[in-house]
Order: sequence, then structure tokens, then C-alpha cells
Amino acid sequence: MSRYNHLEFLKQDPQGEFCFVIGKFCRVIIEIISSICTKVYLTCERVKYGKHIKFRGLPLIERFQCSTIEIGNNCTFNSMSLFNYRGINHRCIIQTGKPGARIIIGDHCGFSGCSVVADNEVIIGKNTTVGANAIIGDRDDHEEIYKSESKPVYIGNNVWIGMNATIMKGVVIGDYAIIGAGALVTKDVPPYAIVAGIPAKVVKYRNPKQ
Repeated sequence: MSRYNHLEFLKQDPQGEFCFVIGKFCRVIIEIISSICTKVYLTCERVKYGKHIKFRGLPLIERFQCSTIEIGNNCTFNSMSLFNYRGINHRCIIQTGKPGARIIIGDHCGFSGCSVVADNEVIIGKNTTVGANAIIGDRDDHEEIYKSESKPVYIGNNVWIGMNATIMKGVVIGDYAIIGAGALVTKDVPPYAIVAGIPAKVVKYRNPKQ
């Protein structure tokens, strides 16, 4: 079940261990039901998805006519705070808003209550983790107030995006970059860079050997 010695916990704190097991069981049941229901819906929506995808809670996924949404293998989508104790403000949202728009998500990615929207193109590489309530979008929205052009967003492989971060249109994030919690990313982020702040700036670089 985990690296902990649950037999020892059962001896020292039987009530706590019982509640832990019940909670684990409930999470498994929710994941199974959510995954089955979501995959049926995605098939009807003509959303392409890979193998071994987990949906923990029901996401909001909407494909506009003549647009593309593709999700790679072994991805996980948390849409309930039961699966992320940082707290999820809303379920995962993936939405294309115009014909020809594309959202492509690579293999082994994880998302918690995040929003990914595209009128043009959003590409997310492999092994990327997106924290609770992060927003990724290639558009400004509310064209009736101020009409503006959407610009593609490209996120590399092995990127970590912290909770409540916002990735604005036209941004390219390099491989192995880290986006700090609450950061507002308005400019390109180099590979291995760690950025934070509003607007986000490079604070240091990761060791490529890590």
C-alpha cells in the first residue's frame, strides 16, 4: 500500500489505520468510476487518449468542432481535493475554442484542478507536472471587450509548474524548467531555469545532472 509499516500502525493507532484504509478504498472506487465515465465521454467527443490514463473526479473536457485534443499515455487528472491536499478550486478543464485549435499532452503528465484552453495551439511535453489550479492558455478571452490574437504555448519535457501559476499566450517553456507557485509567466523560460514572481523572472538554474 505504501512504504510505511501498516501492521505497526495497526498496533499503535488502529483507529487511524482503519480510517486510512477506508479512505484509500474510497479513492480507488472514485478513480475507477471517474475513469470509466470520462473515457466513454472522450470517445463520444472524439478526443484521442492513450493507455493507462487516470481520472480522479470528473474533468471538464470540451472539443470545439474541427479541433484536436490528444492526451498521451499514463497521464493523471485530479479533479477533487481528495486527491490533492493543497486544495483544488475546480475540476480539470481542457477546452478548445475554435476550429483548427490543438491541445496536445504528452505521456506521463499529471494535472490537478488546472485549466488548459486553446484557440490556436497548446503543446505540453512528456513527464510534465502541473500543480493545483494552474492556468495555461493561448488567448486573452472576452473578444467582445478587446479583440486580440491568440498565440501558441509550448511547454517542454520534464517541466514542473507550481500551483496557482499562470502561463500566458505566446510563451515557450524549455525542458526541465520549474515555474514557481503563483508565478505569472509572460515571457519565454529557458531550459533548466527556475522562475518565480509576477511577472515571472529567472531566479536560478537547475543542475542538469539532477
